[in-house]
Amino acid sequence: MSDPSPRGRYRVRPADQNETTVPNEVTGPTFDHRDEAERYAHSLVLAHQTPVVVEKLAPAGCWLQLGIIG
Repeated sequence: MSDPSPRGRYRVRPADQNETTVPNEVTGPTFDHRDEAERYAHSLVLAHQTPVVVEKLAPAGCWLQLGIIG
């Protein structure tokens, strides 16, 4: 597994059960490729038993949710 990128287009963050929109101010590791982000997300779920969100940075600068893992 590669290390998170400082400015990748894919982000992994903890899932919040009560969120209704994707927060912009959430920090999380970013990756250049979706498969890297999903592998990292799966490893977090296995290690911590809590769901995480995989998102993609859209051209407009907002984060779009691709899926919840866990």
